[in-house]
Amino acid sequence: MKKYIPDLLAWFRIFSSPVILFLILQDGSQNGLMLTPAILAFIAVWTDFFDGKLARKWDVSTKTGAFLDTIADKLFVTCIFIGFTYIDRVNIWITVLLISREFIVTGLRGLAGNEGKLIPPSPLGKIKASLQFWAIGFVLMDFPVDIMGVSLDTVVVYLALLFSYISGYQYFAAYNSAE
Repeated sequence: MKKYIPDLLAWFRIFSSPVILFLILQDGSQNGLMLTPAILAFIAVWTDFFDGKLARKWDVSTKTGAFLDTIADKLFVTCIFIGFTYIDRVNIWITVLLISREFIVTGLRGLAGNEGKLIPPSPLGKIKASLQFWAIGFVLMDFPVDIMGVSLDTVVVYLALLFSYISGYQYFAAYNSAE
């Protein structure tokens, strides 16, 4: 049974993503705490941590699991940022850039796989994912903290965007150097 737990955690993230989007759209507020989607997103984020950790610990890592984890992360971020844009908590250009980067890097990794090249996840890619998850939390919680006149959630969203493109560049560099 435990060999299925990591994949089930990824499936939870996949299925919770549109539910969180629905809850964000139901709330529809431009500011204030969004408690229910925040709690569900918090649980989903932790499944990302535990699915990989348990798969490695129990030695049940599979290609299917790696695929599900990647898709779950991208669907999670995409659904939530679309919701944030719809209710005016995140600018559309940020959402478009984040989602575009995810599609481009996923396509590049698929292309590399077809060519027999392996592009492993980059350490900055893991930082990027963490920053995206933190950004989601800060936007959902709507902390009233400013840093030099800019809200904390905006700062974390911009950091997530910055690290998205820095890690994306790393993937392109790894693709070009892979043999």
